[in-house]
Amino acid sequence: MTLHMINLRKPQETNRLLAGLLGLVLIFPWVSTGRSGTTMNDSGAQAPVSDSSRLFGEDVVSLSAETAGLFSINNSNNYRYLPQLITVGWQLDQIGNEGWNRGNTEFLFSGMYAPVIHGPNPWFTGGLFGPRYNFIQEGWPVVPYLESRVGFIFTDATGAPNSQGQDFCFSFTVGTGVRIPVMDQLSVNLGILYQHISNGGLSEPDQENVGLDSIGPTLSVTWAF
Repeated sequence: MTLHMINLRKPQETNRLLAGLLGLVLIFPWVSTGRSGTTMNDSGAQAPVSDSSRLFGEDVVSLSAETAGLFSINNSNNYRYLPQLITVGWQLDQIGNEGWNRGNTEFLFSGMYAPVIHGPNPWFTGGLFGPRYNFIQEGWPVVPYLESRVGFIFTDATGAPNSQGQDFCFSFTVGTGVRIPVMDQLSVNLGILYQHISNGGLSEPDQENVGLDSIGPTLSVTWAF
């Protein structure tokens, strides 16, 4: 069995994968703040964020259904595909910190299936995971968020120019948006998602690997248990 190593002749691909991991590192410091800034009311209990505060808090588990429309950047195949994600979120801590970064951190586990409506690959599917930080400001009608996920992707590689050189690929995403509470345990979420898909040079030199960079809007609904 031949062991294929990442081809460093394509440093830009490796750099993009490392950038995805860096996104995780940039978000995780919020987890380790000690939550010393947790807002308390006069009785010493945590003050509610809003009437929909059941959406946020330590050990809150949520289920989200998300749809997105992504458009490739600087790829001659002009990919357009529609990621459909089912995500389980687990909030790791209570609402803490003061000022602009008041909020909490949750960890996301996502399954993705994406039919391709334009491009040589018929579909992408796989799993992604990573942190999201919810910026929870008292009195605000929306909750901004910032997230980053990494994982693996499978596709039906066709060998077309400027496409994936093998069926197994890596992926990372960076997203931002707002959560709009509409019920005690329900929010509608609007955002922007960037996704990079690449096999990291594992298919080379037999098949050229060209990374796919895409961006587009997302719409999802989240139910907190």
